[in-house]
Amino acid sequence: MKTNRILTIVAAAVLLMTSCSNDDERMLTIINEDGSCSREISFHPVQEDVMAPLNKTIQTHGLYYNTDWERTWSVMGDSIQHACPMTQQQWDSLQNVFPDQNVPDKILMYLKCQYQNVNEMSDSLTQAVRHLFKATASLDKHFKWFYTDYTYKETLASTDLNQIFPVPLDRFVSADSASYWFTGEPNLAAGLTGAEQKEMLDEIETRISQWFCACTMSNIYAHVWKNYDEVKNPPVSEEQFWALKDSVIMSPAVRNLNLFGNINQVSNIFKDFYQSDAYTPLFSDSSRWERLLEIKYEDYERLVTMKPMLDYVMPGKVIDAGNGVVEGDVVHYKFSGERLIPHPFDVTITSRVTNIWAFVVTALIILLAICCMFYRKIAALCKR
Repeated sequence: MKTNRILTIVAAAVLLMTSCSNDDERMLTIINEDGSCSREISFHPVQEDVMAPLNKTIQTHGLYYNTDWERTWSVMGDSIQHACPMTQQQWDSLQNVFPDQNVPDKILMYLKCQYQNVNEMSDSLTQAVRHLFKATASLDKHFKWFYTDYTYKETLASTDLNQIFPVPLDRFVSADSASYWFTGEPNLAAGLTGAEQKEMLDEIETRISQWFCACTMSNIYAHVWKNYDEVKNPPVSEEQFWALKDSVIMSPAVRNLNLFGNINQVSNIFKDFYQSDAYTPLFSDSSRWERLLEIKYEDYERLVTMKPMLDYVMPGKVIDAGNGVVEGDVVHYKFSGERLIPHPFDVTITSRVTNIWAFVVTALIILLAICCMFYRKIAALCKR
């Protein structure tokens, strides 16, 4: 085979796991006292997006935005937002202002949508990610006379990860190790020296890479099985071939697959395991396998490129941010798509609104009671 692009696709997918998030990419959610809410996404846009007609759906970082979203843009550091689409004249003007810099790095695009309730908002997010994961949200309001507590919960959960990763992750790493690798929790590095932390992380990384190799081979193996009629003089029957799938994808050869190596090593795995060249011709056309893996990992790429900071503004004062970090009136949750791989991503925030009117009413009642008490005493004295 003349190309190793097939494994390059897979290697690039693995590297996406370790890519850094963009601090300017944010999803701001504002919850109001009446239960209504809004969500605003901000990011550095490419020229095609910021200049796109308003009736055109745009896609960025794995999310799709239709005409329901209000679109504006601004220069970094400028509070003034301009209506989209940006004109060519405006773009050219920005290029003159930033002649030696990349214009998208100097501007932000905003997409905002208003909702009547949080359920409507979560459904909108599920649609924006094309059901790559499902968002569910709830807002509970508890009236306590002097205070009203609001508890907002949101869960992002991918229900189709087995379509992307057909091999269970727990066959390679423990649940805690997988969670620590993708989410940072639980903190398995507590109490470890730097050298011990490196040793632990190297071991987890090796096992995660092996898992990814097994998933890749599983996809390839399934495709060979579906096209088994193309195999000339197969060493085993179609039924036997499928029954041996697990033995192949969990073999040391697959675990030690070099993602940056030559694609021939994949066909050699079939050759060595079955002691036959019958499957080698299937790998003569690299384009079919490139397309297969591109399709298989398209959703994965969309998932791991989602790295917005999730910001929340609640009614009143936040009294419990869950796993988030409070900064002023904003609660920050660090999010990335790969955090959904080991388990759902949960947001829980509780805030408290002081009911000033309740204090006023209570004070008036107390004052009225005191006045009544004095009135009765005065009335009693007058009768004497």
